[in-house]
Amino acid sequence: MLRWHVISAVFWRNLKQYFTSVLGYLFIVAFVTVCVLLAFSPRFFADNLANLDQLSAYYPSLLLLFVPAITMPLWADERRQGTDSILFTLPASDFDILLGKYFAAVAVYTIALLFSVTQLVVLASLGEPDWNVVGTTYLGYWLSGAALISVGMFASSLTASTTVAFILGATFCAVPVLGSYLGQALSLERYSFEWHLQDFTIGQISLVSVLYFVAMTVLMLYLNMVVISYRHWNRGEAGNVGWQYVVRAIALAVGLIALFQIVDVSPTTSMAKVDMTNEKLFTLSDVTHETLKKVQDSDRKITIQAFVSKDMPQKFTNVRKYFDGMLRQYDSAGGENVEVLLKTVTPNSPREIEAQKLGIVAFDDKSEEDGIIKQRKVYLGAHVQSSVGESVLPFIDSTRSMEYELSHAIFTTVEKGNKLTVGILESDAHFGGPEVDGRRLPWAYNGTMDVLKQRFKVKYHAGSDLASFLPQPEPPADNSDADNSDADDSDADDAKSDDSKEENAEPKKPRKAPDVLIVADPASLDDQALDSLVQYLKAGNPAVILADPLPFFWAYQNPVNLGVLNAPRMDRVGPQSPYARILSSSDRPKAANGAAALFAELGVEWNSGAAVWNTEDPHPGFTPEWPAYLGDRWPEYYGPYEKAFVFVKENQFGPAFDQDESISRGLRELLFFYPGYFKPAFSSKYQFTTLATIGVDSGKTEWDQLTKTPAQKVQLLNPRTGELTVREEPARSEITGGPLKVLNPNPLTVVDETDYCVAARVQDHQDLENGLDVVLISDLDFLSDLATAQDEKLDQEVNQQLDNLSLFLNAIEVLGGTDGFVELRNRRQTPRTLVQLESIIKKYRQSRLSQQQQIEEKVQKELEEAQEKLNVATAEIQGNESLSFLEKLQKTSQRATDVQKQFDIKQRRLNREMEKEITELKATEQSLIEKEKRFFRFMPALIAPLPAMMLGMAVLWFRIINEQRNINPKRRV
Repeated sequence: MLRWHVISAVFWRNLKQYFTSVLGYLFIVAFVTVCVLLAFSPRFFADNLANLDQLSAYYPSLLLLFVPAITMPLWADERRQGTDSILFTLPASDFDILLGKYFAAVAVYTIALLFSVTQLVVLASLGEPDWNVVGTTYLGYWLSGAALISVGMFASSLTASTTVAFILGATFCAVPVLGSYLGQALSLERYSFEWHLQDFTIGQISLVSVLYFVAMTVLMLYLNMVVISYRHWNRGEAGNVGWQYVVRAIALAVGLIALFQIVDVSPTTSMAKVDMTNEKLFTLSDVTHETLKKVQDSDRKITIQAFVSKDMPQKFTNVRKYFDGMLRQYDSAGGENVEVLLKTVTPNSPREIEAQKLGIVAFDDKSEEDGIIKQRKVYLGAHVQSSVGESVLPFIDSTRSMEYELSHAIFTTVEKGNKLTVGILESDAHFGGPEVDGRRLPWAYNGTMDVLKQRFKVKYHAGSDLASFLPQPEPPADNSDADNSDADDSDADDAKSDDSKEENAEPKKPRKAPDVLIVADPASLDDQALDSLVQYLKAGNPAVILADPLPFFWAYQNPVNLGVLNAPRMDRVGPQSPYARILSSSDRPKAANGAAALFAELGVEWNSGAAVWNTEDPHPGFTPEWPAYLGDRWPEYYGPYEKAFVFVKENQFGPAFDQDESISRGLRELLFFYPGYFKPAFSSKYQFTTLATIGVDSGKTEWDQLTKTPAQKVQLLNPRTGELTVREEPARSEITGGPLKVLNPNPLTVVDETDYCVAARVQDHQDLENGLDVVLISDLDFLSDLATAQDEKLDQEVNQQLDNLSLFLNAIEVLGGTDGFVELRNRRQTPRTLVQLESIIKKYRQSRLSQQQQIEEKVQKELEEAQEKLNVATAEIQGNESLSFLEKLQKTSQRATDVQKQFDIKQRRLNREMEKEITELKATEQSLIEKEKRFFRFMPALIAPLPAMMLGMAVLWFRIINEQRNINPKRRV
């Protein structure tokens, strides 16, 4: 029977001992200061996340110092001063005294922890943290500290020296804390201190983790109880009694471990977790639970080997944390059938070789941290294996669709052979790359093709193959005249024989069509292929059609020579061109009117020569990612930037995506390049569902305004007079020999306030299961490597990721009937970054870029002036009538050589000066940024301890006043 008045008396006695002197407050000040310095370490600013991850990483080690400092005087001081004898003569049980002291130590720790909350004020000023996660993190701190206090009390009960008690306490506490490393080596991570603390730091309250800390506390308090009750033992039988308590302690430890194991392994209790994150990031979806149930029902064991680099760049820190958290959920939800192995990879280690053998791909990262350029290989992938197959996630680069990646990998591993078959129809777009000598060449969609091959079975089909997927028509019946009496007997016998052959011949079975067909650039198909495609779609075979009025990537390869190629309004590259083998998919001309016949059958209107645009610019500071030879400026022959880049995103005028359609539900932002548009035909017999629109603040530009044929200057020499004349002619393409088409930098554009549809679904509403089902997307380039480069740049500059690939994959899976995983792909984590610091850095960066642009413009102007001098010198020589033709030619050549040398020297000098000035600007910018970071780091260290210091000074002042009040005035000096 607990005597709470005794527990309370002991509690207040020990608590007052800590705070009757300044020592207790100094302890709190030291604790808070160290917490702040760890929380706002340089890595905190490198990760750019508003959380307590840096403090959490070092918190167990921090407890090794502060917990023994709290617990060392609890029993050691009592023994040293001899007050333990008085304490144990009180009318109270040993357990009451033990609980009183334990609660007092926990109260001291709790007060210190509460004072550290002051650091959250600074955290809130820097960003928008998830306060639920912060709350669970502090709960984890409190439970872990309370558990280690019981360990420290046990150490203090073994000695009369506070110094020895501190050393023993730190040593005993190091066993569970540093045992985490031993647990990783022996695959016993689930029994480590760090493992269970991490549950709380990612925003989860787990029954297993709570039980872990409670069990440790119970065991250590029992050992403490055994030590302080030693005085009651019979001295003559102390050895026997001691062994009895050893056996009891071992039995208690085994019982607690068994209870922990049962709770940890049981499918019900192991998933007893409360996901406190605002976005429910670690709550597995129903689809994932169904997938894991299939694993259990199949009685197959799944092994997930995750390989993660020890040194992680800032841009992957959040991905790593989310990846760890998701793996823990799969480990718990999968029970005994799912084994998760998290392996840390270091350079040139056996684990790196193991990861490479399993197909994990290293990302070559080159990033700047604290003004230092670091180049390293980053591993962040997983290998999923069962007895029937395996799947590889080579590299996970974002938190977007991570649950999809893991669940889909498990599904395809267990259900081997159930991958969708995706067919790619050959066209001039060469979506899968042109085939030359039986080998696919790298093309503009390499990244997308890698994803398709990883998730689906990919096959290539020519237009002539489509007919083989359709039921063959019945053979024609014999309509010969039966009354023809002129036929001789032999003819009758032959006819009878032919009839019997026809009756016995079985109609040829159609080949199995791909689950989903991808048709990129249908306007480049010939008449026969287009007709076969129409029949194929009308037969109920699903397809994704990518129709682009202007394939933008053609100007991406070599804008001067190529210009625009293979657009719907252009003829196919003819066989006379040396590049026809690569650029053309057929020797036949394109179908008449492009793909008009196809869209007419679909009941859709599509203008093959009109590109749409909007005036919305959700990322005004965004600079596109281009090849190095294009420089930092937007090339004018790509047309106006604001018309080329079409961001599809919800804005003030309304939503951009249909949230009732599973293909577009959950999408946030797309990026198109000169897309077209669709709208249902007036007489359409099919159901037209809009998936994505660009907004009403938009317009369209027709082909004649969008493109132009540039003029080129041709020099002609008159052999009689020796005069050079210059004439302008339309530029011709070096590829086709025909007129060169480039984008018009100043097209006529008018906002017509039409909300153009850029993605749609067309279905036979009378037969939704077996009828026509097609997804239309009005752009090809949104899946190109060019779009991928913009996605990476956006993620780096403004923490925004595009959903281009998600839209495409969603369409394939929904059409293929495996839409269970679609909702997982659209789940994502909202990054909680240091917004205030980002705004400061952005301000410095914009200032530097502005000055850098002025320097570049100045250099460019001087170079243009030098070039103009060269042109003037040449014109002066040509205009001198006193010189003969040969003299003009000689002087022109000599003058051009001299001026060109001067131009080259000046160009090199200006470039050196420009590089020097830009380097100085970058150094100044980095210095200013580092100054801001130092301010935000050390300012909390000065502010956070102030409350504890002020309280300590107030207590000391009141103590001195009270002491002075009780002194006789005559005795004062």
